[in-house]
Amino acid sequence: MGLDKDRITNNLDKLKKALKKGKKWRGPSDVHKLRTRIRHVQSELEAAKPYVKLSSGGLLRRLSRLHKKAGKVRDLDVLTGHLMTLQPEGEDDCRVQLQEYLGLERYREEKRLRRALRKNHAPIAKKLRESSRRLEKIMQKGTQEQTATAASALELSAKLSAPITLSRRNLHDYRADIKDLRDVLQLGQNSADDNFLAALQEAKDAIGEWHDWEELVSVAGEVLTHSPGCKLLNELKDTARNKFEYALSLTNKLRKTYFNAPGRDRPPRARTSAKAIPPATRAASRLLT
Repeated sequence: MGLDKDRITNNLDKLKKALKKGKKWRGPSDVHKLRTRIRHVQSELEAAKPYVKLSSGGLLRRLSRLHKKAGKVRDLDVLTGHLMTLQPEGEDDCRVQLQEYLGLERYREEKRLRRALRKNHAPIAKKLRESSRRLEKIMQKGTQEQTATAASALELSAKLSAPITLSRRNLHDYRADIKDLRDVLQLGQNSADDNFLAALQEAKDAIGEWHDWEELVSVAGEVLTHSPGCKLLNELKDTARNKFEYALSLTNKLRKTYFNAPGRDRPPRARTSAKAIPPATRAASRLLT
């Protein structure tokens, strides 16, 4: 089935436009688009790196730093949005105090992001043009880029299938691998069915939402000078706990359905037939065809 060359090219073009738009942001959605488009291009370059000399080392480092700064702004937007959904009786002062803190932090982080964009826009744009030309040449041949992408997808599938007991300590790290696999599979033409991609997205979003609520609990614990009986803080903790249980259940279902993942204390079953191959592995292998 091969690689979706149009998607790869479009991702590079969209990132170039998002970088140019840095001076004209109209709201949180623009920061989110920048962060998402950086991530898509990072996935493409990481997948191609073993086979393609893209001179992308410096580019990947710059993109990583920019992605981190955009992520801090985006996270504060999300935390503020979550906070606004809560209306505990008698806790208006606490909510306003926390909202003001988040607003001030967001203002500071956006200034840092804009400064980083001004500094890095020109060198990133230049390296993106170079990488785009080299990627295009490789994609015309097909095999090397396909092999690199498939190898990356197979490695991630094996990592997600490994015996492990998921907990609060490692669930968010597991999410990063889910996100990477989904990004890589989307580089292929019909390399994974829609149900599998939707399941990856659903688990990724659920874990991300839980982690956001945990961050909000942590920030509230540091910012609010209130008694342990604070209704706002207690509601935040209850919500975070419920979000964790839902995300954990969804992720374990994903592992069982698509990765044939064994438990930590249970060895993997012998796979003697094509039917025993996990759907995730089959999807990654289709990138080669």
